[in-house]
Amino acid sequence: MSETIRVSKEVKRELLRIMEELQIEKGENVDFNDVIEFLLSLYKRKNPENLRKLVGLMPNISAEDLVEEKRN
Repeated sequence: MSETIRVSKEVKRELLRIMEELQIEKGENVDFNDVIEFLLSLYKRKNPENLRKLVGLMPNISAEDLVEEKRN
């Protein structure tokens, strides 16, 4: 069963950029679900620094600051 989620235009652009990179890497078509699964797998590995670099978010915040902010 599929669900609908809303994202900003900026997030959609970033997801599309990641989608393009995944398609090139895999050599096959991927969809938004594949992209989100990929990002979740990175998150589950507990390496927010790699995730931030991949999606280009919050360049002035360290991974430690992100973890601390999440705790608060």
